Amino acid sequence: MNPLFQSWLVQSAVIFLLIGSIAGMVVGALLLFRRERLRNISTLLDRWISTRRLDRALEHRITLDPWFYRHRQVTGTLILAGALFILYFFGVQLDRAQTVAGLAKRFAYPLPLAEALLDAMVLSALLGALCAIVASLFILFRPSMMRGFEEGANQWLSLRKTLKPLEIPRDGLELYVERHVRQVGVFLMLGGLYTLVLLLAWLGR
Repeated sequence: MNPLFQSWLVQSAVIFLLIGSIAGMVVGALLLFRRERLRNISTLLDRWISTRRLDRALEHRITLDPWFYRHRQVTGTLILAGALFILYFFGVQLDRAQTVAGLAKRFAYPLPLAEALLDAMVLSALLGALCAIVASLFILFRPSMMRGFEEGANQWLSLRKTLKPLEIPRDGLELYVERHVRQVGVFLMLGGLYTLVLLLAWLGR
């Protein structure tokens, strides 16, 4: 892994744990000594955010097929030109040895891994370009043959069933905390203090 990226991940994790430890200690102290204040804060923050507005925005159909076929000469030509350029670049222009060396040096990858990643990317690009060439030829000369494929591919998938579980309020944790306020407060304070001491000891080494 890139040392700079690894250092950034470690620093982010330490900062996140420090903030979490302090927040846990504060919440634990509020549960033990200022329960009413924490309840007021919880009432202020516990606002239900419905996903129905997002669902409605995503449920609108955007139909591009008529515009696409109305300008099929232009779109087909552009797709064909782009696919041919990809074939030329990855098949002729690309210097594999130099690219592999650049990837290995830039991301600190071993050479076999850089070669495998480059081969996978080139293969995906070439296969995509070949599919685009076939599709562009159909668009230019036999657009009617694309109708059957479009009817099978253009199937509407609604998000209502997927987002429906998000519309169910779950207050089991809140009820549990209310029943065991003192125990949860002590656990949060001790857990936050323990984590904070460990992190400070690790940072002080």
